[in-house]
Amino acid sequence: MEYKTKTNLILPFHDKLMVSNGGRSAETNNHFRPAGSGPQNQLYAYDFRSETTGKETKLEDFTVFGIDVIAPGEGEVIQVVNGSFDCEPGQFDRSIGVGNMVIIDHMNGEYSLLCHFKHDSIVVKVGDIVKQGQKLGRCGNTGNTNQPHIHFNLQDGVMSYSARALPAQFAKILVNDVERTNYEPVRFEKVTNIKQTTP
Repeated sequence: MEYKTKTNLILPFHDKLMVSNGGRSAETNNHFRPAGSGPQNQLYAYDFRSETTGKETKLEDFTVFGIDVIAPGEGEVIQVVNGSFDCEPGQFDRSIGVGNMVIIDHMNGEYSLLCHFKHDSIVVKVGDIVKQGQKLGRCGNTGNTNQPHIHFNLQDGVMSYSARALPAQFAKILVNDVERTNYEPVRFEKVTNIKQTTP
């Protein structure tokens, strides 16, 4: 799909994290699936997590757990779920797959979906106008996920079951410590935002 992201996007976190899912193929992204085999809004979705040792036994062992999740772009908050409970590592809650989540309308036909927030950590509400980089909540392990991570995808509508996935290019980020522009990171790359300097 040839698509140029309209929204000026940053990564939805301040830290340096590893991409565990990202890209436009099944080889680098578990969200990628053929047409007709389930919802199509997450085909190009990203999952960002901290590196692990395999010895983590509780949520607090994952350094990504509890870090701030921030708005990747300006827009209006149009949907919030905040009451889902965090699962222990290795457990899933498929009854509410996205767990705690926020949807932002960027007012240009693009909508950001961020999910798996920590229980009761979301600090924005429906109707809020958020600025890029504004705190939305904290990373958790709610919904259909077996370890804490930040899920982000761009889609063309508010109803996730009928929305189509849109490729999300980040305007300017560091990828393995190299500056990249309008970039779509892939699995195992380490990414962070470029710190802005104030004049």
